[in-house]
Amino acid sequence: MDIYIVEDNIFHLEDIKITLEELEYNCVGTSDDPFEALEQIGDLMPDAVILDIHLHEKDSGIALGHQIKSLYHIPVFFTTSDTDKNVMNKAAEIHPVAYLTKPIDKDDLQAALILAQKQEVILRNNGGAGKEYIFIKSGNKLVKVHLDSILFAHTDSKNYCTIVTTDHKKLSVRYSILKLSKKLKGLEFVQTHRSYIINWNKIDSLHEYDQTIEIQGHHIPIGRTFKEDIYKRLKVI
Repeated sequence: MDIYIVEDNIFHLEDIKITLEELEYNCVGTSDDPFEALEQIGDLMPDAVILDIHLHEKDSGIALGHQIKSLYHIPVFFTTSDTDKNVMNKAAEIHPVAYLTKPIDKDDLQAALILAQKQEVILRNNGGAGKEYIFIKSGNKLVKVHLDSILFAHTDSKNYCTIVTTDHKKLSVRYSILKLSKKLKGLEFVQTHRSYIINWNKIDSLHEYDQTIEIQGHHIPIGRTFKEDIYKRLKVI
């Protein structure tokens, strides 16, 4: 499970990182700046975010938490030493997984991460399939892309993929094909090859001779590893 930490106190940050390591979770990044954190979280797409409410003595963590959940459908939980009820009520409005007081207890953190893992699946499925769109980072903006408009995605390099849409757009994203496949898992997207993911609903035909799937004139290869699963999904009469 990949975790991102937003924390402005170096001592609390190191304590959380050590605890995560002891619990065998992976810290993929940290920041104390809301703008930098939002950008990095969009790039890294962690499974959960540990978020300090009072960043530089402001309640900016709450606003950041709202953005993370609405843009990326990633579960967050707050950490703070503040027990003020008004702050807690304000934080509760975005439905965090948990509200942990500092210093963070190891058992409480583990319980919160287990809950976060379950919520991540719900948010990923409901957030994608229910709203039927995702946001793709393009330059300095986030582009809204309807899932139904995605035809397929393919690898450009080790860490980049291109998403091809019905209106002939080609959007480059900083993901490996495996990570992109993970984020689209549970939706109507299927990996057919080590370098390709397709929108299953867009298949026009399957060519058995050369083992390719045709989608609006594009021929997508079927890898040996994925062939059996592909044929199991087909309804042949």
